[in-house]
Amino acid sequence: MGTMAGRSEGNRREHFRLKLEYPLCADMTIVLVKGRTMEIGSSKVLVQDIGARGLCFLSHLKMPASDQLVLQFEMKLCAVPLKIYGHVVRSRLWEQEFYEYGVFFTMDEIRHLEVSRLVNRLAIRYRQNRGITEGNYWKGDRQAFLRELALVSQTLETIKA
Repeated sequence: MGTMAGRSEGNRREHFRLKLEYPLCADMTIVLVKGRTMEIGSSKVLVQDIGARGLCFLSHLKMPASDQLVLQFEMKLCAVPLKIYGHVVRSRLWEQEFYEYGVFFTMDEIRHLEVSRLVNRLAIRYRQNRGITEGNYWKGDRQAFLRELALVSQTLETIKA
C-alpha cells in the first residue's frame, strides 16, 4: 500500500482530531433551522472524536448535512464544561440503524482555541497512559446506548400522540 492510498478521504482535515478511548456523552440540541430558533429539547449523543474545528458523533436521530441546521453540544472535557456550536458536514449510516455525523464548528477563534487547548490536554493524558476519570464517558456497548435512546424517544412520541 503506497503513501497515497493510506490517506483516506477521512483525513483531509488540516487540524488534529483526537479519537477518544471511550465515547463522550454530550447533550445535543438543534438551535437554529434556516435561521429560525428552535425549541426542540436535547438528545444524548456519543462523541467519538474531537478537535479544535469539529467533532464526530453517533446518534439515533436522522439529520441532513446542512449549514442551515445549527447544533449545540454541551459536554465536559477535562472537567471543563463546554458549549460548542456547529453544523453537520457529513453523515453516514452506522451499524445499519444509527448515524455517524461529522460536525464543523461555527464559533469564534477564542472558542476554537479553548477547545484546542482542552483536546491537547486530553491527548497528553492519553499519551501518558493516565486513566481519564472525569467526564461523562460511555464504556459500554454503543449500539445498546443508542437503542435505549431510540426506545425512549419512540415512547415520548407515543405519549404526545
